[in-house]
Amino acid sequence: MSTLMAVKALSGFNYVRADMVVAVAAAESTKCTIYLMGGVAIHCSESAKDVIARIEGLSEPQAGQAQEEPK
Repeated sequence: MSTLMAVKALSGFNYVRADMVVAVAAAESTKCTIYLMGGVAIHCSESAKDVIARIEGLSEPQAGQAQEEPK
């Protein structure tokens, strides 16, 4: 199951699947736009650096979780 990540949108909170993020664009130092698969854009009141760090943290395998064997 995919993990949802909360992001501060300009008008509240949105929850996105971290594995659906295609790009994060920095408009200002405190705002960014998250682009998702399917052409959806979410304008956020968070810095791109913070959003990217959280996405990368969710994409790393968690300790104690079963991992697939390499092929």
